[in-house]
Amino acid sequence: MPSALTPREELLLLQKRIFRENDRLIRSQAIVQEPSFSAYENRYKKYLKNYEAISSIEELIQQVDHADIIYLGDYHTNKQSQRMLLRLLRLLVERKISLAVGIEWIQHRHQPVLEAYQQEKISTETFLKRIQFEKYWYFDLWENFRPIFDFTRYHEIPLFGIEKSLSGNLTLSGRDRENAEIIARIARTVPDRKLILFVGDLHVAPPHLPAEVQREMKTARMSDLILYQNSETIYWRLAEQEIEDRVEVVRIDKRSFCLINTPPIVWQQSYLNWLEHEEGSIDYVDAKHSFLELLRRIAEFLKISLDPSQWEDVEVFTCGDLSFLKKLEEDGSFTRQQLRQIKKQILASESYSIPSKKYIYLANLSINHAAEEASHFLKFLCAGPEEARYLVDAFYANALHEAFGFFGSKIINHKRKCFHEKEYEGLVNYLRSPGSPKSRRLQMEMALLILDHKEKEKRGDPIRHKRFFKMGPDLFLGVTHGLGYMLGDKLYYAFLAEKISKKEMKELFCDPMREEGRPFEIYMGLVRRFRRVNVPRRV
Repeated sequence: MPSALTPREELLLLQKRIFRENDRLIRSQAIVQEPSFSAYENRYKKYLKNYEAISSIEELIQQVDHADIIYLGDYHTNKQSQRMLLRLLRLLVERKISLAVGIEWIQHRHQPVLEAYQQEKISTETFLKRIQFEKYWYFDLWENFRPIFDFTRYHEIPLFGIEKSLSGNLTLSGRDRENAEIIARIARTVPDRKLILFVGDLHVAPPHLPAEVQREMKTARMSDLILYQNSETIYWRLAEQEIEDRVEVVRIDKRSFCLINTPPIVWQQSYLNWLEHEEGSIDYVDAKHSFLELLRRIAEFLKISLDPSQWEDVEVFTCGDLSFLKKLEEDGSFTRQQLRQIKKQILASESYSIPSKKYIYLANLSINHAAEEASHFLKFLCAGPEEARYLVDAFYANALHEAFGFFGSKIINHKRKCFHEKEYEGLVNYLRSPGSPKSRRLQMEMALLILDHKEKEKRGDPIRHKRFFKMGPDLFLGVTHGLGYMLGDKLYYAFLAEKISKKEMKELFCDPMREEGRPFEIYMGLVRRFRRVNVPRRV
């Protein structure tokens, strides 16, 4: 890439390159190659070429007040899409707005089964079996949708299946026509409620499902509002203006908005993960390939040269691979305490790397997990293995490793967020409130220690308090994890602001920090240097 580019411009080019590569892969592996798909997709994209203005959730909710039907686009494999529906429902319930919800992937003929489930007359297992979930959905996204069902049940919000058929014989336009008939009938049965329709994002373009529904309503026309999610075109425009981290909603026109909650390559990766799950589990070779591709990209970005012999024998295990613990136990070089800690992290769905053995465990194949572990492994390749350290040095060395891991993951997914002091203060206040779960005492202690340490940083003091020296491995990892993530986030935005160079980041990755006191020196130097670097707040 040209050297004249700023770090942000280079990152943006990298993101677009990854997007194009992912897009080619997704299209090459599409399950259904519908002849009319391109025209359908192009009509959708026509409405997302630009936007009128930066908006907000508050403005969006105000517009919801004036609509009878709200179309919310869904990218089925992206968990953030489903969370957006839940967030919207919560906001509307708080305003005491009467609602009904239509779900695309439930066939309307299964409405009695859906109502029985919502009335808790049948179990989840029975419900999914009767609606033939596994037959029509090749991957299990039920856990993403379960909170929606729970929320609507608790608040007595009617839930409807709006799909005529999932047989796959109809074109997308044909499905719009058939489903519009069902939606029109539902709208007439709940005239006093706003109807939120949660359907695939391509369907919500004005000439698609909304036009068919208006046609079916005939004289009883209803005002509608269209909410797209995560248009890559709009995202790139926001990124070019350097505001993608702060913008959550844009107004397309008076009838539609676009919500931005996931970078394009992240929602793409969710689909690629789905493709890997299609065969029953994430394949070892594919997991290793994905991990090494991220490793190469981060190294290439930081201009770190790697010899293939350094990484070609790395072993990447996934949450579906039962051989990981067996491999560790057969190795014979891990203590019982180390194995217990590894098992705890696996149970907590946390990714884990043992660079000296070239073992990588990915709790899932999310971009965040894989890129962070790739960064940890890159640090090992550059600086060598970790050695036994005194407690203070071990504490700051681990915080720095967490910082570099988080920084590397932000190169790939720059919308990744972490807790900072205000969030930890909010967590402490919540956990101290009446009725807060007592099972989260460890989390409370971790938050207090992190805040205590941030106060010490202002004085330039290393850890000396008895509470730090008495903490067990869970607290040690939790506190260094939290402090490291905060520093990694600061490093990333300092990098974008050109307050730290790529050369300096490379030097940090390559520094073994073996001299006594060196980890604390580096940690405090970075904290002081970037204390005033702003981490953008979303608007």
